[in-house]
Formats: sequence, C-alpha cells, structure tokens
Amino acid sequence: MKFYRRILGVYTVVAMLFAFAIFRVYTVATSDNLMSVGGSQGTYRMDVAKTRGAIYDRNMNPLVNRGHRYLASVVPTIQAAGALLDGKEGEERGSLADMLRGTAPFVLEVEDENIYAAGVDVFRVPVRYGENQVAPHIIGYLSGDGVSGAAGIEKAYDSFLAETGMQITRSYRVDAAGRAMTGGGFGVERSGSREGAGGVVLTIDASIQELAQNALAEAGEKGAAVVLDIATGDILAMASLPVFDPADIAASFDSADAPFINRAVSGFNIGSVFKLVISAAALEMGIPASYSYNCTGSVTADGVSFRCNNHAVHGYIDMARALQVSCNTYYITLAQEIPPAFVLSVAENLGLGASAELADGMFTARGNLPSEAELSNAAAYANFSFGQGSSLASPLQMAVAVAQIANQGMSAPPRLIRGFTLDGTDMAEEIPFYGRSRVLSERTSARLRELMVSVVEEGSGRTAKPHQGSAGGKTSSAQTGSFIGGREVVHAWFAGFYPAAAPKYAICVFVEGGQSGESAAAPVFRKIADGLRQD
Repeated sequence: MKFYRRILGVYTVVAMLFAFAIFRVYTVATSDNLMSVGGSQGTYRMDVAKTRGAIYDRNMNPLVNRGHRYLASVVPTIQAAGALLDGKEGEERGSLADMLRGTAPFVLEVEDENIYAAGVDVFRVPVRYGENQVAPHIIGYLSGDGVSGAAGIEKAYDSFLAETGMQITRSYRVDAAGRAMTGGGFGVERSGSREGAGGVVLTIDASIQELAQNALAEAGEKGAAVVLDIATGDILAMASLPVFDPADIAASFDSADAPFINRAVSGFNIGSVFKLVISAAALEMGIPASYSYNCTGSVTADGVSFRCNNHAVHGYIDMARALQVSCNTYYITLAQEIPPAFVLSVAENLGLGASAELADGMFTARGNLPSEAELSNAAAYANFSFGQGSSLASPLQMAVAVAQIANQGMSAPPRLIRGFTLDGTDMAEEIPFYGRSRVLSERTSARLRELMVSVVEEGSGRTAKPHQGSAGGKTSSAQTGSFIGGREVVHAWFAGFYPAAAPKYAICVFVEGGQSGESAAAPVFRKIADGLRQD
C-alpha cells in the first residue's frame, strides 16, 4: 500500500511540474518579448538609395545633385508585374519578369513616380552629375563603387560628403516561407540630412564658371581660364579643357588629350606675361618707366643672339611701349640692371614657384623658377627675362600675380572653399580669408596697372578690350621647344584685370598650342569680361 502511495505521490509531482512547464511555454510564447524577437527575424531590410552631400557655389546654388531620378522598391506581386512589365520588350522584359517571379524585394529604376500598384513604392533621389557638368575638374568624380570620392572636392571632403548624404531603407515583414508581405508592419527609414542638403560651399560662382567654360570652348580644344576676386583671392571660376564626364569617366581613359589634367593649376611655359614680373622688379628698384632703350631687333648675351618678338625693330622705346609691343630685347637689357636674386624674390612674392592648397590634400602645381645659380649664366638670364627657358607657371598663378598687382600691391592668396552647410541654406562654418600682406609697393602697383592698361588700349592686347570700359593685361606667345608636324607648339596667354578704373576681377586665359596670345587668348578674356556683372 505504501508502495502505491509513493508511486501516486511521484506521479502527482511530475504531473504538476509538467503542467507548470506547459504554462511557462504558453506565457513565453504569448509575451511581447517573443513577438519582438519573432518580428525581427521576420523582417527584410533593403537599401533603396544612398546619396552624398551636395557641393554648392558661393550663392548656395548646387553644382551636383541638380537632377533627379526615380527608384522603385518592388515586392513581387501580380499587381507589380502588371504595372512594371507594361511596355517592356525583349531582354529587358525577360530580366524583369524573372525578378518578379521571385520572392525577394528588389530596387528598380523607373521613368517617373506615377506607378500605383501593390508592392511598388517609388522614391525620388538626386542624380549626382548632370549633362555638361559644371566645373568637373574642381568637383572631381567618384570611384568605381559609385560611393566614395576619387578626385577633386569629392575626394578632399569624402567623409563629410558621405556623412551629409541621405540613405533610404525599406523594411518588410516576411512570412514563414521568406516571402515579403505588402500589408502592415513595414516602413521607410530616412537617415542623413534632408535631401542630402548638407555639403561643401565653394567660392566658385556658377554663372561665372559657365561663362568662362563657354568662352574658353570657343578658343580651342585645350586650355584654361581663371577668374579671381581681386579683393579676396576667391576663385570665382576655374575652367579647364578638355573636360570629362564624371558620370562616365571610363569614356575618357584612352583620350590622347589628357582630359583629367586640370590645366588651370598645371605648370606651362610662361612667355611674355613674365615681363610683368621684370617690370615690377625694375619699378621696385627705382628704375623709372621712362627707362629707354634702342631696339635694333636683336641683342647678344654670353655669345648667344636673341631676336625681338616677331623679328621686329622697335627703335627707341620706354617701358610702356616695350610692354605694348612685347619687345624682348628691351626686357633683356632691363633685366641686366636688376640682380637675378631680386627678380626671383619679386616673382616669389607674386606667387610664382610655390604650390597652394586649395582644399584638404588638393594642391596646385608649383610651376618652376630657375635657381639663382642657373641665372648666373648671362644667356640663361636673358632667356628668363622674357619668360622663356625653364620657367613654368599655371594660369591660376598668373591670375594671382595679376590680382596682387591690381590690388594695390597687397597679397591675394587663392581661396576655393568658402565653408560648409548642413541645410543648403545657411553657412554652418565659414573659412576665413587669409591674412593680407604687402608684396609690392602701392606706387609700383599703380604704375604697373597704368602700363597694363596701355597694352589693351594701344598695344598687343587690343583684342582683349571689353565692349564696356577698359582693362589692363599682357599677351604672351610662349615657345615650348616641342614640335608637332614640323611646327613648334606655342602656348597663347592673356593675363589681366577688369575693369581698368576700379579693378574687381583678375582673369587669366591660357590656350594650349594657341600660337598667339593676341589672337587666341585675348579675345577669350574680352568675352569673359563682357559677361561679368558690373554691380
């Protein structure tokens, strides 16, 4: 009897434990915790789009993300198939039909947002680059993944542009078979700034940039044009030819014209625009502009004969006339009155021979100035005095030099980055102007401006004269020592300021292989000056 009682007791205890276990399973199964876990296991998350922050001009006009496209997040349903397959043919239809027969959601680019079907949701997202993209050499392009910056501003501020972009993520509930459901329990997540509105603000003025690009394109296939604000050093335009399509960089990989080179910041043979430096050095030393010389068409230095520009014979001329007609022998003789070290110091003060950092890790070419030791050779110094030999400068450097001459001799370091914005409306952080310093005396600056205006009014720069008012500048036809088809490649330059009376802009135009500064580069200067606002 006792034995059966023991058996009954054990059975009762086991039954109670079993009942308790069933109760716990039931309560856990119906609790919020389990539903949450189950919900996360039954959720499908899909990235629809990831954009980058914007790049703006100085007036908050976007230079990228200007257009839009439409991306649809699609759950395979009969209604989605009916809406999306309509009008599709051939391989495109077959590929889309295969995806619609599957179970997994997918992203599809569509023509517009007017698609109304169960399982289809359309989002408008920005297109990074547009047709005939403005300032491609400044903006740069993305790497092959289409996400990270590979060149230009895209690379310099890659992290910031990635952080200020926008990401759209779609989430769906899935059933036991892993099929996405179109009913409740799904949503859209948007992270990052509104429409990717945060970004980098440049000093570029989009309208002036387009003006410079269009004017330059009429002059030749290769070259550069730079427009600076004289008072601040802000780069208002920096165009380079040929251009490339940042949305399809592979198309330019094999181009013999090297479209990825930003010619605005690359060094080239300078030629006669360097006579501005010799003139500045002479005036700084106290040599007056009335200094005269009898040009007989040639001069000899250390046994080497140098001919005047276009083999001309100018007779007795002063500094103004020498600059107007670009007399080589005058400047060779004038340079002999100035120690080479002093000329080099003036050139360096004007910004030649030094690199500038325009953005984080984004540097310009240094160009080249010969050493003092090189210039101890009289023939080398003669060549140097009218911009030939080993001297190299970029269009940006020559624009900076002119800006400083026109800015009463005060420095104007180039600035490309105005600051940063988080909303595309207000500046969150503004990059301050660089400190100003004197690089030329005010007297020298004023006299040199007068000489440059005379070049436009009476000399080789007449083709640069704007239709309204006047300007100052200097032409150049720079020999390179390179020959194509038996003809020497000669670069065309015009560097000047506008307007003449109260200079506001420094403009440098460079046409690679343009042969003549007077006929190729100066007319581009005039077109740019004519298009600039006078307010």
